[in-house]
Amino acid sequence: MAEAITQELGCKAVDIEKETPDISGVDLLLVGSGTYGGMPHKKLLEFLNGLQPINGGKAVIFTTSAGPYPKSIGIMKGVLEAKGYKVVSNFECRGQILSLNQGHPTEEDLKAAKVFAGDLKKKVGA
Repeated sequence: MAEAITQELGCKAVDIEKETPDISGVDLLLVGSGTYGGMPHKKLLEFLNGLQPINGGKAVIFTTSAGPYPKSIGIMKGVLEAKGYKVVSNFECRGQILSLNQGHPTEEDLKAAKVFAGDLKKKVGA
């Protein structure tokens, strides 16, 4: 999902398990994770909780989950808003977990992510 969205936006995806992103000078922070027991990835939560407070930052959240309306979106949104970010949009789609949702995200899911990113460009000038 991250690669589909960032390709459309012309920016770089960073794997939080491999490196800590430098977000200085970032106009729009895109944050994404799979959902694990209703929660975002542990490393991502650690990163978000470690963010310095900001005044007027903008953020976008995306996630995959086994079911609809993942709690992980609300959790990420709460942490970001507590740090001073305004969450301007979010995107979610099914993700595979064990034998549920086999094959997700699908090509259609990835196309929907690109459409989301294209709409985001228009909405916030990303």
